[in-house]
Amino acid sequence: MKTSKPHFIIAGERRSGTTTLYDLLCKHTEIGMLNISDYDFFIEPELFSKVQPRDSRLGNWEDNHDISDYWELFSDHSEPVIGQKDADLLWWKSSHERLAKFLPDTKFIIVLRNPVRRAESHYFNELSKGREKLSFREAIDREEKTELTDWECLHLQYKARGCYAKSLTEFYKYISKEKVKIVILEELINNYEVEIESICNFLEINQKELINLNPIHSNKEKLLKRRAFAKTLPLRKIFDLWERLVEGVIVRVTKNKSKREIFRKYLMSFYKYSKRNNSSNSDNDSVKLYLENYYKKYNIELETLIKRPLKYW
Repeated sequence: MKTSKPHFIIAGERRSGTTTLYDLLCKHTEIGMLNISDYDFFIEPELFSKVQPRDSRLGNWEDNHDISDYWELFSDHSEPVIGQKDADLLWWKSSHERLAKFLPDTKFIIVLRNPVRRAESHYFNELSKGREKLSFREAIDREEKTELTDWECLHLQYKARGCYAKSLTEFYKYISKEKVKIVILEELINNYEVEIESICNFLEINQKELINLNPIHSNKEKLLKRRAFAKTLPLRKIFDLWERLVEGVIVRVTKNKSKREIFRKYLMSFYKYSKRNNSSNSDNDSVKLYLENYYKKYNIELETLIKRPLKYW
């Protein structure tokens, strides 16, 4: 079977706009993107269970991973440029050496977002998935006062993931800066033509196909909750069945996360609402103010590292 290596990977950061860029690049005819919008081949699979496993030990990654299986994922793509996305690669240090070893010629795009907004979005996303049970403040306190497991570090570590200069410094130990493109989400949204041209130049593709597109921030977490009428019997059981049927169909129809969300919106919004959009929380605001002050020195370090001002932060 024909195998092929990706020319580039959108490698992070989680909740920073990687899906926004993924959706844009999927529209370019010169690019063949892996249709699994987040494929975590280079991270230990035990970490992606829906609930924290009782046995926190990680297996030897190379013992249960055959790199040829990964390359074959791209074998059906005939486009000049092939890519994929995994928003956890920047954060997960163990993956960096694996990337350097198996993909020495691959380029990497890192999408970064205002770290306070990233942390809040990450928290609400984990809350909506059911992995997070604490309040935003309690979750930040846990991160500061508790030794986290590997599973918690990957999914529930909101504050540290926004110290981008630290993560990039670790990444650069294995991946040369020349092969890394830093994209600031707010710059991509507010100065789209300049930024998308820079991205296309980095990937060595024609920017004309993307220059007139309207960049829309994809994959926004909604924290959807059922309305009161859908919680009471007998309607509750009917909607339980409806959701199982809808989810079963959606996961079979598409692997694209953005398209799945569109389907959910049209098929479930008549009995669900966004809890986040319909509530205000002064305690969350105080946490965000704390984080804003906390990140100031790290943002300065990032400006120095990437040699550009972060004017939108």
